[in-house]
Amino acid sequence: MFRRSAAVACFLIASSSVLDAQHLGIKYMRDSEEYATLARQVYRLAGDAVTRLAKDNAARPWAVVLDIDETTLDNSTYQLERAAYGGPSFEDKSWSAWIERREAPPIPGVVGFVALVRKAGGHVAFLTNRNVVLMDATRANLRAIGVWNDDDRLCGQKNPQHTKAERRHEVMTGQGECAWPGRATRPMVFVGDQMGDFPIATEQIPETGTDEAFGKTCFLLPNSMYGLWTTNVTRMPRP
Repeated sequence: MFRRSAAVACFLIASSSVLDAQHLGIKYMRDSEEYATLARQVYRLAGDAVTRLAKDNAARPWAVVLDIDETTLDNSTYQLERAAYGGPSFEDKSWSAWIERREAPPIPGVVGFVALVRKAGGHVAFLTNRNVVLMDATRANLRAIGVWNDDDRLCGQKNPQHTKAERRHEVMTGQGECAWPGRATRPMVFVGDQMGDFPIATEQIPETGTDEAFGKTCFLLPNSMYGLWTTNVTRMPRP
């Protein structure tokens, strides 16, 4: 489990010289102590928030909402293999094959964080833009790293219009495929690696939807491998 392929080994040998910017982003996430420490730090802060907020919400069901890719599962091996083969950094067929391998290890800090949530009486909703046909393999990978519980919710994407906002609403109202049936559940803490993993103001989820929510209820992990920032200027002006 969680082995490196022969293609990855060949790439590591071939890349012993200076890496280009794209490959440095992969190396940063795989090899740097800085990345691992940042990830553990984010999950430690998120755990502190859970401990604080759980005391005020013990009387009603609550949950944390976790993204999967680069938040719960580390797909840097997939990115490294794509670089080794010299193809595009992502394409559907190879991505599906990688998921079916069920070999992604955990992001540093996530296993302890999920254990803390469960001890505090919370539930876990995994919201992902992985296609719904890949949920069995995804669930098996989550179970293999020790974060899956049969009471969890795993909410994939049926089509491009099936947004995370829609799925967050289902969790909150208790209605829909991502809900605990008939049980409105407060999504209390969110962890992700892309801005789309977090509620915006119009979703009206308490204590979210503003920049001030980050570090309090919303916790952002670094991702140097991919994202909208690679092709666009995504930074917003701030006072």
